[in-house]
Amino acid sequence: MSAEPKDSGGPALETLDECAAWLRQGSKPEADWRIGAEYERLVFDDAGRQADYEGQKGIRAVLEGLVERFGWTPILENGRPIGLQRGQAGISLEPAGQLELSGAPLRYVSDFVRERDEHLAEVAAICAPLGLHTALVGIQPFATAETTPQVRKHRYTMMRARMPEVGSRGLDMMHLTCTVQVNLDYGDETMAMEMMRLGMLSAPVLIALFAASPWRHGRPSGMASARAFIWEDVETARCLPGPWIYDPASTFDDHAAWSVDVPLYFVRHRDASGQTVTLLPEQKGMTFRDFFERGDRGRRPNLTDFALHLSTLFPDVRCKRVIELRACDCVPPDLLPGLPALAKGLFYDADSRRAALGLLRDGDASVDRLALRHIAARQGLDGRLGDLALGPLAMALLDLARLGLERLTPRWGEDAAALAAIDGLDAIARGERTPLWREIDAALRAEPSLNALRPFGV
Repeated sequence: MSAEPKDSGGPALETLDECAAWLRQGSKPEADWRIGAEYERLVFDDAGRQADYEGQKGIRAVLEGLVERFGWTPILENGRPIGLQRGQAGISLEPAGQLELSGAPLRYVSDFVRERDEHLAEVAAICAPLGLHTALVGIQPFATAETTPQVRKHRYTMMRARMPEVGSRGLDMMHLTCTVQVNLDYGDETMAMEMMRLGMLSAPVLIALFAASPWRHGRPSGMASARAFIWEDVETARCLPGPWIYDPASTFDDHAAWSVDVPLYFVRHRDASGQTVTLLPEQKGMTFRDFFERGDRGRRPNLTDFALHLSTLFPDVRCKRVIELRACDCVPPDLLPGLPALAKGLFYDADSRRAALGLLRDGDASVDRLALRHIAARQGLDGRLGDLALGPLAMALLDLARLGLERLTPRWGEDAAALAAIDGLDAIARGERTPLWREIDAALRAEPSLNALRPFGV
């Protein structure tokens, strides 16, 4: 989950039009485009128990070890480390202690591979003496939201209170799931909206290709991606932008109009000592528009409040002045470079981007996108809705990504690791490698313990 933006102390918004203008200001020239990846993993001990926060073999000990040995700077809440920072990279904790790396914005997938190798080596160096292991998969397959550890982070405490009021699977989303996502820049508003549509249209294909969560609550779920299934009932208002997201005529104004009418999770205030505190809205159900029009406890929002609000919206594709692709289960280390590579070739090359939009029937309102997404979660690459077959679509998108990478090479330079990463995904799409969810299902049936997931991590 996203970290809270720092309090800028900026002026209050004069009009809500400033929200769309702020998104437009995120545009960058191609020379400044980068790829940022984030991925989460489970941490568990030799006995197959998920690591708690405290204790000699807890997540806190891992964070403190990374600080002491590898020069990370701790981020504290109430005197306890809840994250780390080093340069442009960060490590944070998800609600059940899932460990997340938010990587630095990088130009080449080759750079991502080096970052991945360094990070996993550092984590292994701290975890091994503690008898801890990590698994990069889409879900904690055995626990329920009530039986996982719970990170005592103020933001998560407020979310835990709200989730059951708005959907049946929000607590599972918080405490059980792990994802890999990629963050992309955009050149202008037109490009950004094309990227958002492509992200939403391709989400079922990405769910199917990266499916790695076949169990839930201690048994087979009947899903290739139980993580994607969980997201279907977290909170409709927060997760489903509405028809505008698929409309080729949509703009940042449409994005902002949807965003400001979603209820707030938090409102930031300053306490008597001048410290920033994050509180529940004074009025239950208050939207960002209400915050702008009526205020909350005497203050009205600024752009930092809008950025914080955007970080609490959960569609498969999210824009926070970068485009975030959020549909994928986390996957083992060897396949992690696949998403940055696919995204670079498919989204940054205009020809491949527009060809992919055509392939996925951009603007065709007759396709039931939510039904296709559900089929992807249930059946993986075997899924089909009418004549839209997810396996062939995955192969076609990977081919377009490969072409895009080749066209980018004269301007960007060679990125051999990107092409190799595409080949790794292609092996799954073409049936040359068993889909991850089937590998994980077989491992869990053979040994129903988190220890069965050791081959999928470090």
